[in-house]
Amino acid sequence: MRDQQEWSRVDAEERIREVFDDAKAGEPQIVRDSGGRFEVRFVADDTAEPAGQYLTRGGPDED
Repeated sequence: MRDQQEWSRVDAEERIREVFDDAKAGEPQIVRDSGGRFEVRFVADDTAEPAGQYLTRGGPDED
């Protein structure tokens, strides 16, 4: 895994899916633009429950 990847804005726009996928894989993406840069990072929601925990809870009680 790379630490980060840099793109020109034109390249990032043409390959936006790759920019997002790499960010989601934990590789920060830097998109250079005139006068500055964009930093693309993926931040996971805290509300996701691990599948194993969900499955061990069991189903609803039957009456």
